[in-house]
Amino acid sequence: MIDLARLFSSRNTAFVGMDIGRHAVRMVELSRGKAGAFVLEGYGSEALADGAVGEDGIDDLEHVMAAARRLWERSDFQARNAAIGIPAGAVVVHTFRTNRIHAESELETLAREHIAPLLDYRAADACIDFCIVGPASLPAGQADVLVAAARRESVEDRLAVAEFLDLHAIVADAENYAAQAALLRAGAGGAAAPFAGMVLAADIDAERLRAEAPAYLVACGLALRGFDRW
Repeated sequence: MIDLARLFSSRNTAFVGMDIGRHAVRMVELSRGKAGAFVLEGYGSEALADGAVGEDGIDDLEHVMAAARRLWERSDFQARNAAIGIPAGAVVVHTFRTNRIHAESELETLAREHIAPLLDYRAADACIDFCIVGPASLPAGQADVLVAAARRESVEDRLAVAEFLDLHAIVADAENYAAQAALLRAGAGGAAAPFAGMVLAADIDAERLRAEAPAYLVACGLALRGFDRW
């Protein structure tokens, strides 16, 4: 997961998950109540023209921005923080083990060195993030480091859509990881019920949501991942 939180200082109790797919822009707005329960404040989608988004990224940025604006205004979302999805095929993930705990700057250098040979483009053209995972079961001083990289252009185009809506994009996450987050929370409900157990805003039709919910699995997961990081 590419952490963008360090770039922004504004905080908000709501998050929008923005899923820019090949055929539609989908958004889910979640907030968290005082008791910790998630509240589905709103959701919606806006169709995209064929070819606006391709396998490698956004090909018609102005069209996608306009569609996102129409969706935003129609849905009356209030959140200012967003989590944006990156196509799974555009993200390269690698884990390596280090024999000692390094300063963050040293870890960043190591992360770049380990991920660079796996990219089919220059490391300078990538957004790269890393985190330490699972050190508890390893010998003292050792740690596994998870590195994720995505082509910078792919990330920046999606950032541009969020910024066009005056949103602070706190997290950019692979769509498959976002879907996993939603599935993990949904439990037995699975992909058919990513909003299971959430409080619904008064203007949300529960029956309609039940029918439409599977299409919002990734957007829901993105909003959840936002809360994980923020």
